[in-house]
Amino acid sequence: MPGERSDRLFWGISAALTALTAVGACLVARVTPSASPPAAAGSATGQEDAPRAPRTSFSAWARRRRAQVFAQVQGDEAFTRLGEPAPGDWLWHFREPGQTLEEYGFQAVNRKTSERSTLHLQPFTDLSLVQLGVVEPMRDHTAIFFDSETVLLPPRRPERSWLNEWRGQYNADRIVSRLARQVPPGSLGLFGLMGSDLYGLELNFVFGEALLEQRAGIYSVHRFGRQREALLRRALKLSAHEIGHLFGMQHCVFYDCVMNGTNSLVETDRRPLHLCPVCLAKLHWNLRFDPAKRYRALAAFYREQGLLPEARFAEARAAEH
Repeated sequence: MPGERSDRLFWGISAALTALTAVGACLVARVTPSASPPAAAGSATGQEDAPRAPRTSFSAWARRRRAQVFAQVQGDEAFTRLGEPAPGDWLWHFREPGQTLEEYGFQAVNRKTSERSTLHLQPFTDLSLVQLGVVEPMRDHTAIFFDSETVLLPPRRPERSWLNEWRGQYNADRIVSRLARQVPPGSLGLFGLMGSDLYGLELNFVFGEALLEQRAGIYSVHRFGRQREALLRRALKLSAHEIGHLFGMQHCVFYDCVMNGTNSLVETDRRPLHLCPVCLAKLHWNLRFDPAKRYRALAAFYREQGLLPEARFAEARAAEH
């Protein structure tokens, strides 16, 4: 259990869970509230020099929701609040409302217990030699990031029925549905790693998909390149993001966070490898890890792998506890 300083960081988790609000809005992953900008100040009188409210793609409801979340979080100076989405960004296309800590406490169905405490990583035989090089680090990072034993399963051959030969891609929906029926007893989640390209329902390609309640996910490093540092950083972001979904976390819309939805590799590269204060509080509520110990372990891992910006960030956060 964390000490007094870390308890303050997680801003009264037990008390917050008694104030459940706006739960129904998050039961659907993709909700599109109105994005109409506020009326300009002074427009009713035609005063050209009157101050005008800034244009925003956030609805009034979304702005109030963000303000409430930011007011709850204390000590977020090291984290960056999300600004306006740009054309092409995930939030430009999918106006998701986000998920608060209170809502997570109500919705999380995958909880770590003494009977369910292990994650399982399933590599596939279509991984190239370069891609295989990220499998062991991904296993080690997952174990630290989610404070859970992570078992590496023997490589498995992709099934022929998953391949769309005309597209030259594998159907992520079929794969994750099959994996969902093969989650080992007592597993927190089974996630597969492929080297081939994936596509999804109405999506030309996907980096990964997860079924939250079934505790299964599939991820692809096909589009992540061959340069080791970039490939590893992208692979770790992907696994942390998708396994976060397995623990019931929805896309983050409040801070720069590994749980942000991304619509392209460019947007993925802009996002950090760490959890923001809101998502970190969610995971802590579920797993009850020691935040300082977790950050120190992550810092050591990142330094060993040559990911120095991530190492420095984790070291600074560990020193705050």
